[in-house]
Amino acid sequence: MISRKELQYVDVWANRTPMPGYDHSILVLEEIKSAVELYNEVYKEKEFTITLSNSEEITFEILSKNLCHMLGIDHKNIINEYFKDYRQEVFGSDEALSSFELLQAIVENMEKVAQLDNDENNKAKAINYYKSAVKCAIFNSFSDFGKFNFATINYNGIYEERDYTNFKYLFVPSNELLAPYFMMGIDKDESTDSHYVTTLMAPTNPKDYFNKQEVLIPTQIFISTADSLTKLVATPEEKIQLLTMYSNIVNKYGIENRINIYGDYAAMLNDLTNRKSLKKTRNS
Repeated sequence: MISRKELQYVDVWANRTPMPGYDHSILVLEEIKSAVELYNEVYKEKEFTITLSNSEEITFEILSKNLCHMLGIDHKNIINEYFKDYRQEVFGSDEALSSFELLQAIVENMEKVAQLDNDENNKAKAINYYKSAVKCAIFNSFSDFGKFNFATINYNGIYEERDYTNFKYLFVPSNELLAPYFMMGIDKDESTDSHYVTTLMAPTNPKDYFNKQEVLIPTQIFISTADSLTKLVATPEEKIQLLTMYSNIVNKYGIENRINIYGDYAAMLNDLTNRKSLKKTRNS
């Protein structure tokens, strides 16, 4: 379970966090390693096209160059001049690595990273272990999008305070008390018209993310590689679960229903509502 104490260190520089000790550092680094392995197995060089409940389609990918940031590791900080000696001691070279190369180097030298980060005499701390632990939990919760356990917050033209014209959040239940929903932010590259994952979040104020926002539910997913195309379609049971999840969000936070659905989803929502009304009538 994620604690409030851990969350308070998520946005703090690594060298300003209390070191969790060698053993716990290794556990977090193992989670980072598992996330990298999951990326290589499930996400690498794949495009995901999700058809949403308003008939909109969004195609995106998880880029290797963004994975370091997604898992809470500050690439720009670790490759600067201040960490030159650190890189030499841990990685055997002071060269400025690309973000994915850095991630691989950390995984390959976990024991050295954990040992040096917990050395009281070393001021250059590479990893914020609290942040990376949370980010890895979020990353792993999304699996390969094939479980249809997620929905989408659509900020197109709705969020007035900031310009999120092309920004979306995928969200899944987290089973966490403090952060009940994990979120994956997807942005649009205007120069290429493509979408990519930019951030992972565990907000403790989920109502602020859902309030007045349009919510979309996936109906099918295409997973494409250079030589294959896989189609996944949500089952009626999965659709009911997603509709029930959003219904619970509306009721829990007392927000306006802004779900955008059509066709079979609309019929299923009406059926779900009618069944709940009938159950209440029978129990009254």
